[in-house]
Amino acid sequence: MERLLAAALLALSAAGAAGCTPKVGDGCVLSTDCGATGNLVCDTSEFEGYCTQLDCQPDQCPNSAGCILFDQSVPGCGYDDRHASRIGQSFCMAVCGSDSDCRTGYVCADPELGPWYAHILDDKGKELVCLPAPPSGMVGGDSGPTLMPDAAVCQLVGPMYDAFPPPPDTGGEGTPGD
Repeated sequence: MERLLAAALLALSAAGAAGCTPKVGDGCVLSTDCGATGNLVCDTSEFEGYCTQLDCQPDQCPNSAGCILFDQSVPGCGYDDRHASRIGQSFCMAVCGSDSDCRTGYVCADPELGPWYAHILDDKGKELVCLPAPPSGMVGGDSGPTLMPDAAVCQLVGPMYDAFPPPPDTGGEGTPGD
């Protein structure tokens, strides 16, 4: 009888532990709050933390989450480099159908709209994901991020060589510190 009771308690605790496995979108303070495997990390820059996977690949996020690329272009640059981003960061984000699917402080929204202007990397098409609620509460809109297409970082060619004067002649005395 004792063995049967012990086996039942073990099975019950195993089932309970499986139901408590952290998933993408859960709150966290430390990365260990997102699981012991190291697959998920805690993004502490988000409200009450956000369990996610960094540098995700399209259609590879756990828990049916969406792979979203944020900051895919250089601020102030009209060039769209979202397919080979130099500065973007991709994260797995919890997929949702409505705000009630998200934790408090998050909204269910299209990441391609403002104020996020992110890019969905998955092949599934449009996905709604749980995103940090913007301070203003305003989601969407038709105006993109402010772009200044003439920003120096956006130029196709580097600076002209004559823009930088040559170093002063040292008179053949070698370099300083010799």
